[in-house]
Amino acid sequence: MKFSIITPVFNAAQTLEKTILSVIGQTFDAELEYIIIDGGSTDGSLEIIDRYRDRISLVISEKDKGVYDAMNKGILNATGDVVGIINSDDWYNEGTLKTAERKFREHQDLEILYSPVDTYFNGKHLIKFLPGSLDNLSYKFTINHPSCFVKKTVYNRIGMFDLSYSIAADYDFILRAYNAGMEFAFVEDPLASYSLNGLSGKPLAKFEQIRQSWIIGSQYISNTDKALQAKRRFFYLKWLLKEMVVFPVKPFLNPHISRSIKKQVRGLVGGRLPSDKYGAW
Repeated sequence: MKFSIITPVFNAAQTLEKTILSVIGQTFDAELEYIIIDGGSTDGSLEIIDRYRDRISLVISEKDKGVYDAMNKGILNATGDVVGIINSDDWYNEGTLKTAERKFREHQDLEILYSPVDTYFNGKHLIKFLPGSLDNLSYKFTINHPSCFVKKTVYNRIGMFDLSYSIAADYDFILRAYNAGMEFAFVEDPLASYSLNGLSGKPLAKFEQIRQSWIIGSQYISNTDKALQAKRRFFYLKWLLKEMVVFPVKPFLNPHISRSIKKQVRGLVGGRLPSDKYGAW
């Protein structure tokens, strides 16, 4: 068995070394292929990568279209049976690849392995993020991709990340995999740690993540299922209001953003949000 681990990076010199060490420091029996896809960093990230070139299988450094484009490049170049993606400000916990290898060897039909993730902000542990039920995926963004290990055959069958989603393409991928009948398995111990200082942890990005997630999920819920639609609106309204409490000032300094968020709240309450993939709230 061979594992391909992919790290997308762009100007992450402050955090990248911890990510790299969390990968190459894993001890397990399977073969490891480590791929780093750099978007043309200018902050010293490439110098950090150079320190570990003898432990890295492939480095590609060129301008890209964002983090999901970098992930797709890594997947296209991956030759392993199982693919893991760990961002340049996240890291694998001790024993992660040994656990993943054991699960895939024990369950030959397993296609996607996932777990909780430990979440950190400014270096301090916040909570262990627990994924929800797979049955709730159509209205809850519940699986965090740094904890996922996916057989390469899954990408071959359903495709890679949709670049039209700038911050929620991993949710789109997981939903497509689930609806295509892929075999999922859950482990209770967190396989990865996730930094909320990254892209999706920034205030305006959070609101965009909510918007894109709503649009993605809309493709999988029937308009006639009133009970599920109501449950979904309630979940997203709670999510949106929570982010407004966590980030109470900055988003509202921009009048356009303030109007947009108010429209989101009104839309969620009234159930009038568009399902158009490219629509705006």
